[in-house]
Amino acid sequence: MRAVVLQAPYPPVPSRKGALECMEWMLTGVRSLMPGAQDLVILPEYANAPGIDTADLLYEMAERQGAEFVHALAQEARRLNSLVAVGAVTKVGERWVNRVHLFAPSGDEVFAYDKVHLTDAEIEKLGLDAGAEIQVFDWKGLRIGFATCFDLYFPEHFEALAAQSVDLVIAPSYQRSETGERIELITRTRALDTGCYVLRSSYAMPLSDKGGHALLVSPAGRVLAMAGTKPAVLTVEFDPSEKFVKPRSHGEPSMEHRALLEAHRRPALYRRRVEQMKILDQAPLPWLCAHRGLSCACPENTLPAFAAALALGVHEIELDLWLTRDGVPVVCHDPSVDRTTDGHGIVTEMCWADIRRLDAGIRMGVPWQNISIPRFEEVLALVDGRAMLNLHIKDPGPDGALVKKVCDLLRTHGVTRLAYIAGDEAVLRIAKEYAPEIERACLAKQDSPASQIVVARQFDCHRVQFSRAVTSEDIRRAHEAGMLCNLFYSDEPADAMAYLRHGIDVILTNCPQVLLAAGLSSPVGF
Repeated sequence: MRAVVLQAPYPPVPSRKGALECMEWMLTGVRSLMPGAQDLVILPEYANAPGIDTADLLYEMAERQGAEFVHALAQEARRLNSLVAVGAVTKVGERWVNRVHLFAPSGDEVFAYDKVHLTDAEIEKLGLDAGAEIQVFDWKGLRIGFATCFDLYFPEHFEALAAQSVDLVIAPSYQRSETGERIELITRTRALDTGCYVLRSSYAMPLSDKGGHALLVSPAGRVLAMAGTKPAVLTVEFDPSEKFVKPRSHGEPSMEHRALLEAHRRPALYRRRVEQMKILDQAPLPWLCAHRGLSCACPENTLPAFAAALALGVHEIELDLWLTRDGVPVVCHDPSVDRTTDGHGIVTEMCWADIRRLDAGIRMGVPWQNISIPRFEEVLALVDGRAMLNLHIKDPGPDGALVKKVCDLLRTHGVTRLAYIAGDEAVLRIAKEYAPEIERACLAKQDSPASQIVVARQFDCHRVQFSRAVTSEDIRRAHEAGMLCNLFYSDEPADAMAYLRHGIDVILTNCPQVLLAAGLSSPVGF
């Protein structure tokens, strides 16, 4: 593989003029490359607004000249017939993120990584939101991971990449205050941590021996090429399939270094979330979704109901969310608390402190008394990535406040891939605009499956949650559109089996223990 890494001259003064000159330097460098002469081109982070340190100007540039710059790079990817990776501050819905865009030789964006570890300045001064996933992209058998600047300081980040068998880590960076010695040391260590190549781009700092040092490090921790402190266009060649081989221990046969580490890791101690995602992703269909938790045996939509469902090994848990008057997402099926608690009132008109005092278990008898309605955040802490969450939102809240808060909490807990927002058109519209990376399930038009599929396509839903009126033809059409099909609901094995024969993928059930005992799904085990 041949890669080209740009180390641009960092603007001497934070200004629009300096940023534009730096961007022009990078574009000129990319445009000087010959088509077919390289497989990959890497630019540093904030390449669409380099050196800008105020939020207003940063966002203005990113939406104007910065957007044109990123678009030009996509065109260059097509001209060069090459992958192009660029770090750019990017608006996603209503959020701003530090994103690495990866463009394919077609010019299409094929992957995006949002920086997970933000600096204090990025959070407090620039108002950026952190990414919630450490993913690896598979490009024709090459496993590519990403680590943006501050990410390089976190060995846990690279443990998550190693867990996904990465071959190459692309690291667009600033690191303007680091010495070359520390940059080299950190990058070499991360290559060893991960057992792969690390390719880092950066900026040359004016009148300074700090920053710079774009480099390529091998899986053995060897520096294969380095740019130093001056502006440079660094060309490197390497075989990304090559691994570091060493003795298993003194006097023992040799084996690949990462394989040796993988054989002796204890993932439950420090890589649990990635491993849980793997298990859930790879679980064979059909799946069971515990409707309001184990609601046939426990008070619905309570922590005991959710804990019991987890103990059974269900793949998914369904729950219902409302926003209190003081802005707290809470779990309750009905608009009011009357049916399920010892109190009275409309959830959206009540404060969290008042709801917290209600007994949500007493209606199932004295043994269940003193169980509270939970906050959504309590459910996230309990489930902790051990099951997918089917989040039913009936009212998006003022200006979509409930949908937005739910999405923010999913990001904070790092479970955006382990949940989906289920609702009608109003909910789906806000979810798609605010958090397009979080999957959606269409509940609109359930009285007409054909219409429901149309709405699901309109909002790019990943699922359709059908009523019991669904037919095999409806399911076939949804599958052709690339959507999973949920059924609401079935509690009896014979009834559930009939829907599975029609092609249903996920059954919502109040009695998952009954369907599991009948062998209609396999329990998830961690």
